[in-house]
This record gives sequence, C-alpha cells and structure tokens, in this order.
Amino acid sequence: MEPIRFLIPKRTSDSFGDPINYMFKYIEQTNLSDSKVYVFDFDSCRFTSPFLIGGLTSIANSNLENGGSNTWLYNKNDEYLAGYLNAIKFPEGIDFQNTNPNQLDELFKPYYDKTYIPIICFPTGLIHAEIIMREKVLTAVNTLLKNQLNLKGQILTGISYMIDEMTQNIVDHSDSEKGIIFAQFYPTKNYLDLCIADYGKGLYKSYQESDKHNPKNTEEAINFAVFGKSTKNIAESRGFGISTSREMLVKGLKGKFFFMSDDTFYIQSQDRQEVIVLPNNITYKGCYVAMRIPILNNEQFKYYDFTEG
Repeated sequence: MEPIRFLIPKRTSDSFGDPINYMFKYIEQTNLSDSKVYVFDFDSCRFTSPFLIGGLTSIANSNLENGGSNTWLYNKNDEYLAGYLNAIKFPEGIDFQNTNPNQLDELFKPYYDKTYIPIICFPTGLIHAEIIMREKVLTAVNTLLKNQLNLKGQILTGISYMIDEMTQNIVDHSDSEKGIIFAQFYPTKNYLDLCIADYGKGLYKSYQESDKHNPKNTEEAINFAVFGKSTKNIAESRGFGISTSREMLVKGLKGKFFFMSDDTFYIQSQDRQEVIVLPNNITYKGCYVAMRIPILNNEQFKYYDFTEG
C-alpha cells in the first residue's frame, strides 16, 4: 500500500484560516486511505504554521499508536528548515512520559532565546507520577512563554488560564494517551499562534458517555461546549474550558478561536461566530484547537472580567 504523503505548502499565509484549510485536506487524506505509513513532505516548504505543525503532530502520534510509522522529507539545501523541524522535535514531539522531572529546566533551556517552544506531548493519565509530570511540564511551558514574550500582569494570567483550561479538557474528556501543545510567537506581527490537540474519542462521544445534556450530534455538542454546558456536575459556565477561554481570547484580547471535533468546527473572531459541519471525509478523531493571541500592552484587559461569574 502506498504511503500517505502530506505535501506541505511552500508557505501558509498570515490568514488565520489558511493553515486550518490545509489541515482539512490532511485529515481527509488519512480518512481516504488505510495506509499507516505517513510521509510529511516539506521539500517545497519555506515557511509553515504552528497550526499545521500541531495538527500534524497529533496525526503522527495517532498513527504511531496504531502501529504506523512516520518520516519527513525536506530540501537538503534548506538547512534552516531542517534545523527548525529538529529543534521543535517534529513529528512526534517531546514525550514526557519517560522524562525525569528534574531534567525539565535543562530540556527547555535551549528555547529561552527562541520565538517558539518545542512540541510538547504531555501525559494525560491520572496516576500520581503522571499528574506531577503534567503539572511541571505545563508550568515550564507557561514560564517559557512568559520569558519569550516578556509578559506580565493580567495578559500573562489570561494566557496561562487558557492553556491550563484547554489542556485539562484533554485530561478530563479525551481518553487520549497524550495531549499536544505547540506555539510560536511572531514579534513583527505581535501575536502568538497556539495549537492544542488530542487524538482521543472526541467531543460528541464524551457527552454520550457522560449522559449529561445528551446532544443529538457533534454540531449540537459543540454548541453545548462553547456556550457552557459541561459533561461534569460543576458550574454550567465552565463547560469544557472552552466557553470562558473563547470569551477571554476573542472579547478580552481581540484574538481568534477555532475548535474542531469529529466533522464539525466552531470559529469565532471579532466579525465572525459560527458552527460549520464539514463533508463526511473530513472527520478529525479527537479535538483540535487553534488560537491566535495578540500580544499587546492591553491595560484594558481584565482577567477577572471573564472568570468571576
């Protein structure tokens, strides 16, 4: 059987939706083939997006867990791209399940002067060692972003909140072995692109198994989640961490938010808010989140406006 070859474009535009549209194409490729040999072809690529990298990492890890194999190709004359992909640990990322917690500072040290973090694959299990490692990893990610972005005050608190909520989502609901985080800061454009993903059971199945709210399909499940209907017996406003996070990002920080599970996605920006059902072949098993976070000296942003109900 022929391998699945993911042709990475020469560059993705600055448009929020451009890399996401490529993700739809790659998801469709995996659904139309039974091959477990994945080739990530960067031969023509000169610039790529964290939204692509994070999503492809999730696809690669899912393939690996199902007994597949992953390789990547690149133009041998493009040493910068090869160095970048190696530095971020593409395609499988850093697996912290077998990492000594005391080595985290040394592991993250090479990234202190970068504009990106490595691909983080954090454990989602509930045994004590995994919980401790996950907490330490997420603390290290928040510290790294704080230093890279020179953040302080309520914007830092807000970004940390969104990362914590969206990753806790994965732990609580996904049944995925790992959660994935990847981010890159663009200093000249003054925004952070952040991707958080898993390759678990998806949002609709999580609602079905909780026997709470009982959505009839993924479209209704996403509406429940983004507007604050949780699967857990907790305050309605918390939802899946999605409701507060999207409000904080879009209304508070003037950013953009995208959430996909199964065949449906939700997108919100300053001028757009909608839920869209995709064609049958574009079905993502798990949850995939893309957030564009403006990094501005926004003294008007008040973290507690979104967390105190």
